[in-house]
Amino acid sequence: NTVFFFAELALLQYGLVQSEPSMVAATAVYAARLPLKKTPLWTDTLKHHTGFTEAQLMYARTLLNPS
Repeated sequence: NTVFFFAELALLQYGLVQSEPSMVAATAVYAARLPLKKTPLWTDTLKHHTGFTEAQLMYARTLLNPS
C-alpha cells in the first residue's frame, strides 16, 4: 500500500521528527494520492476527518515526495 510506504519513509526524514503523528499520517495519505492524480487531492472529507488543510500538509509533503 502506498500510504504505508510514505508513512515508513517519514521515519527516515529528520525534518518530520517534530511533527505530530497525525500530521505524518495525513501527509502520507496526501502523498499517496499524488501519483493517482486524484482531484481534488485533498477533499473536504479528508480535511474533516484529519483536521488538516491542504496548505498545512505542504511542507511535510515536500519532504516525502519532492517532485
